[in-house]
Amino acid sequence: MNISSQLVSKLGSPNSKIPLAVKDLCNSAGCTYFSYDAGGAIEGKDRLIDEVGTGALWLFGIPAYKKLIDMTLFKKAGLDPAVDVRVVKNSAYFKKAVENAPTDTIKKSLTDAGKNLGKTKSLNIAKFGIAMGLTMLSYFGLTKFKQEITKKNIEKEYIAKQMNKTVLTHNYELFEKSNVFSEIEQPKKQKNPSFGSAAVIKAAEEIMLNPVKNMMLLDMGISAERLSGARTKGEFAEYAIKEGSFLFFVYGADKMIKKGIDFAAEKLFKTPIGLDAKLISSDYAKDILKNSKLKTQVKEFTQKFSSNTDINALYDFIFKNQTHPVVEAAKQSGIISTIKTKSGDVLIDTRKYIDPKDIQKLTKELNKFIDFKEPSKQTVSKYLDKIKGLKVASTVLNIGLCCLALGYIVPKAMFKYREKHQNGKNDFHVKTEYEKELAKKNLCTL
Repeated sequence: MNISSQLVSKLGSPNSKIPLAVKDLCNSAGCTYFSYDAGGAIEGKDRLIDEVGTGALWLFGIPAYKKLIDMTLFKKAGLDPAVDVRVVKNSAYFKKAVENAPTDTIKKSLTDAGKNLGKTKSLNIAKFGIAMGLTMLSYFGLTKFKQEITKKNIEKEYIAKQMNKTVLTHNYELFEKSNVFSEIEQPKKQKNPSFGSAAVIKAAEEIMLNPVKNMMLLDMGISAERLSGARTKGEFAEYAIKEGSFLFFVYGADKMIKKGIDFAAEKLFKTPIGLDAKLISSDYAKDILKNSKLKTQVKEFTQKFSSNTDINALYDFIFKNQTHPVVEAAKQSGIISTIKTKSGDVLIDTRKYIDPKDIQKLTKELNKFIDFKEPSKQTVSKYLDKIKGLKVASTVLNIGLCCLALGYIVPKAMFKYREKHQNGKNDFHVKTEYEKELAKKNLCTL
């Protein structure tokens, strides 16, 4: 497996943060550029602090706080934070996970979690809630810092202009003592996120262990804060455009685009590209196409484990048949987590949850992968090369379209909206409103 296939795999994965980071970087760069171009240095710096600071918190805030909780609360409780609560809560699944644990250490971790099921559930929910809450509080602090910096920059520029018009020095001292900026509409105080309701506890199981869903929830919180804390009506409108577009192109558009590209690849090029790039680039992909026994095993697995299959029977099969082609493909694709034992064996890490839906999707794609080969009348190498080429192209196209929208179209729309509603001007409205307040105070005598 080469580096390029791993990168394409990450960029095309719905559970990876890398494509989110790439899109966010493009959006931040575009918004910052247009802010400098339209509102000058003050707005540019305001936007830069917001975008860079928020991006850092968005990518690293929750993981950092979760790690801190792992090192404190979980360590104090004597529980392994790597144990997925979804494994423990299903008694049948849990029993199989313990029986097939690859090491004694993992078996003990699972056993301890099972003995303390209530504490395990509570700690996982608390871990998610505390990490999310602390990250949001960090963002509130960043917003306050940004607004204070912008306030000071506007003050300095305003005073400099007045000084050039022979403003008396003592009036600046009077200005320093008057907290006029506080009279401008300030962000409303936000309540700390509440994680105690039954609805949140029920939803936490689905989102608290998925890093992408963590970030989506955090983004929704940030968007809500930005809208409620907008300093002017113009800023509110711009944030509405930006945040709505960001949520769509980061969390929804890529799935829609991928679905369309995958469909086109199958219909127009007679080539399935739904499998993970790491699997497509592996030697195992060649083995599946060349070995009739492996093909038969995939077909048998499909018939045995349909969408209505017994989930516990599926888990039992996976743990007891770790070299089966579907199981091996799931390992290669990252659907099933593995651990290397002291003896050198690569076995399933039974602490990690295996999603049956992901296995069923993989099986569907494996069947396409096999079925499209014969009609193509191509050699295995040419068939795989074609899939790899289309896979790379589709991933780049998907990311590229989202980045184009977030890095250029959306920022352009924001500032076109501003220009339209400011009679052709693109001034930084926060600065304009603040300077009006300063003028009303008669802080300088011209």
